[in-house]
Amino acid sequence: MDNKENGKQNSVGKRIFIGLFLVIILIPFVGMVFYKTDMSLEKRTGAPFPKLKTYDGKLNLDYFENLNDYFNDHFAFRQEMTTLDAKLTTGVTKTSVNDDVIYGKSGWLFYTETMDEYFGRNVLTDRGINNAAKSLRLMQEYSENNDAEFLFMVCPIKADLYPENLPSNYKKGSEVNNWSKLQPAMEREGVKYVNLHEPFLSDERVMYHRLDTHWNNEGAAFACKLIQNAVGRDAYDYKNADSTIEKNFRGDLYGMLYPKGHELDENVMYAHEHEFKYITDTKSTEEFNIQTETEGKEESLLMFRDSYGNALIPYMADEYKNAFFTKVMPFDLRLISEYNADVVMLELTQRHITYLWEYLPVMDAPLRDDVPESPETADEKVNLNIEKTTDGKLVVYGDLDARFTGDDSDVFIRITDSSYISDYEAFPVGYKNSGSNDGSGDFGDKDYKFGMYINPEDLESGECTFEIITCKDGVYYTSGEIYTFINE
Repeated sequence: MDNKENGKQNSVGKRIFIGLFLVIILIPFVGMVFYKTDMSLEKRTGAPFPKLKTYDGKLNLDYFENLNDYFNDHFAFRQEMTTLDAKLTTGVTKTSVNDDVIYGKSGWLFYTETMDEYFGRNVLTDRGINNAAKSLRLMQEYSENNDAEFLFMVCPIKADLYPENLPSNYKKGSEVNNWSKLQPAMEREGVKYVNLHEPFLSDERVMYHRLDTHWNNEGAAFACKLIQNAVGRDAYDYKNADSTIEKNFRGDLYGMLYPKGHELDENVMYAHEHEFKYITDTKSTEEFNIQTETEGKEESLLMFRDSYGNALIPYMADEYKNAFFTKVMPFDLRLISEYNADVVMLELTQRHITYLWEYLPVMDAPLRDDVPESPETADEKVNLNIEKTTDGKLVVYGDLDARFTGDDSDVFIRITDSSYISDYEAFPVGYKNSGSNDGSGDFGDKDYKFGMYINPEDLESGECTFEIITCKDGVYYTSGEIYTFINE
């Protein structure tokens, strides 16, 4: 009897154990019914629930893979478990469980994506950097032709300013990175820019957040002063203004590492009150488009900005009668006329310098009158495409042949219609992933792409032919007429 009783007890115990095990493993799944994951805490967008069919009506062969991605992002209590795991790991091993976040000394956090600039990795080629500088030059020219002053700025990465807080094994790599290469290229192209790196490096104040990627209010106020001085204007000097230090800022990196953590970062809070007011229904400076006005000020500002502009907006807004801040990408220079801008500023963080190399700004291409009339005709493997945009413009884009395109070569598109031969300078960046349609060329190198917008009303009706002109070693080459377009 004892053996039978023991056997029954063991059997019951096993069933209870299995039952508890099943309940525990089902909690994350069943809990999704009432548990909602707040992905904003992690500064990213969670995977959407997959559909059985793709946008073009075909069966989604990746459905179960997509479903797995959705579950991984949304299962119940994921963020609580992630936070607990991160707390234990950083507390014991002083390392991060999130590949996007670096855990440094004294609890300082750094964004992994910025490390390419710090270590000098994945640096653009000489042509790539020249393309970025030429894009800036073309945007500056367009701004000035529309009676607006232009200024470009790059916000320093946190690791460059405070490397002493990186992990001990993070040693500075090459001194050559995109920022160091871009400066002389901009000077060659005559681009007006403000160097924020040197003033921040020489200042003893810590003006970036410990738990966030970006500068704090003190850094934003300091940057505003430097930026305004660069365009010959004054700005309120916060350096000696009354201020307090308050723990009231939730860092983006902290949220990525500890999505359910409660620690707040310190921020400088100034007694001086801002004078601007929002024209848009703005709840946060993280919003895409923001418009402001300030009584007693003059001129209008158009600022293209990324996340570093969030803290910068209140200080910049105070200095202009009207200001429009946008995260639009590609840069739409037509906004200059829409907002009657007197000053155009383009702000990018250091890791986003590549945007200048990747995205085609929206503006009419400039005409040029100094392109040689008879360049040498070369057997080039090039590609040219034309599309009409929703607003009636023509976008001309394609690929160049590196054999006939130097590192510093401009790109010209010659258009011949029934009355004129017109040369336009194109941006040395791509409009989209273009390539050869006949298999005759391998077009995949972003260094050798081009794109431009033109108004078809500037061309005569009827047949128009297009050719590409580049330069290498002082010799100009033309692709010959490679595309015919009927302008209606």
